[in-house]
Amino acid sequence: MHSYKCAVIFATATYLFLTITGPRNVNPSVPKLESTEVLEQNSREDMTFLLKRKLSLREAEELFLKNNLSLISSKFEIEAKKAEILQAGLWDNPNIAIDQNVYNPGTGKYFDTTKNGETAIQIQQLFLMAGKRDKRIRLAKWNKEISEQIFYDTLRSLKLELRTTFFQLYFARQSVEFYKESIPSIRKTISGAENVYQNRNILLSELLRLKSLLFRLENDRSKIAQIVYEKEAALKVLLNEQSTLEYEIFPEFTEHADSEYSIHSLDAKEMIKSAIEHRPDLKSLELSVKAEQTNLSLQKAMVIPDLSLGGSWDRAGNYINNYYGFTVSTSIPLFDRNQGNIKSSEMILNSRKVAYEEQLLKVNTEVRAALEIARDKERLLKNYRNSFTKDYKSLAGLMIENYRKKYITILEFADFFESYSDSTLNMIRLQSDRIEAAESLNFSIGKTVTELGK
Repeated sequence: MHSYKCAVIFATATYLFLTITGPRNVNPSVPKLESTEVLEQNSREDMTFLLKRKLSLREAEELFLKNNLSLISSKFEIEAKKAEILQAGLWDNPNIAIDQNVYNPGTGKYFDTTKNGETAIQIQQLFLMAGKRDKRIRLAKWNKEISEQIFYDTLRSLKLELRTTFFQLYFARQSVEFYKESIPSIRKTISGAENVYQNRNILLSELLRLKSLLFRLENDRSKIAQIVYEKEAALKVLLNEQSTLEYEIFPEFTEHADSEYSIHSLDAKEMIKSAIEHRPDLKSLELSVKAEQTNLSLQKAMVIPDLSLGGSWDRAGNYINNYYGFTVSTSIPLFDRNQGNIKSSEMILNSRKVAYEEQLLKVNTEVRAALEIARDKERLLKNYRNSFTKDYKSLAGLMIENYRKKYITILEFADFFESYSDSTLNMIRLQSDRIEAAESLNFSIGKTVTELGK
């Protein structure tokens, strides 16, 4: 307690001393501006977490395939369809009927099951005719295969989402790094400009122009930070890995991996052929046509009545005691010949054939469009990637130094830095767009471009 009181007294005395002897404004006519220290405090970086984890694309895909909840749900759907195949192959259960007299007036007994009472038993088994059972099994198998293709299509869509989210997060962090490098230089420049302004060597408008530039950079950095948070959250949902929830994810991407996205030698016809062979959405529609053809065959078979065979025994209720009989029963297709279901199946079959043709057309157009977009992004990146941004970056440091030495004006410096900022971020965005275009191309053909020809 004594130490605490001493600390409070010392802090109070220090504050009073600094208040009395602290620096004065030597130019009262010059308005006092907010210092860069306050600006720096207000714009303190909030992108730093205690825990960081580097994650490669391969590691992300392994976790995704293992843990993603949508994929797990789709796998259960496939198992459900397999169970339907089992169910379709099962025989109908036999029917049994027992007729027992309640009261026998001859013996005075209730429920008399002796030889003097009346008991009748009948058992029947339903037999499906016209191959209905086989058709049901075949239809269930088609539905299972459709479910598998739906799973692969879900995998294809989620894999596109995973990879694009991964790269968007990677390049968003690249943008954040640009701001981390640029903002301190502008702050330092403003700090020096404030001292010069206090001595009336620059105009207030020039100082405000610099602070406006800093504000713009801080505001843009905040928007990129929001993108980082959103993409990181989306990536964690896709991975569904508990060990990543408390970590800040830093995607890893190498130049070697970047070279895999080169598409300069790809042929549109070859890619369309590959898409027709591999796209699960197209396969599922093709299978749905076959499934409906089987269903139409089943509906036509339903016109043929099924047959119930059985036997009966009657102790004392027939023309002789202990009567044994053979039973056959079937329906007469007089009014209901399953006309409605047959017509419905025919129309559904026509609809699915048209849907398949439409999807086939979409595949052709999607592949061509995705290829042209990817080619355009790669061409643009190739023209500017190597020299343009490097020249800008080497010039940026020189421009800051030239401004501090008054070799250039504040307007020239601000215009250059805004142009430098825009060009650098646009280059990062172009790199991201180029990879996203390549991933969209992978999505359109149903496999990666590096797998073509294998």
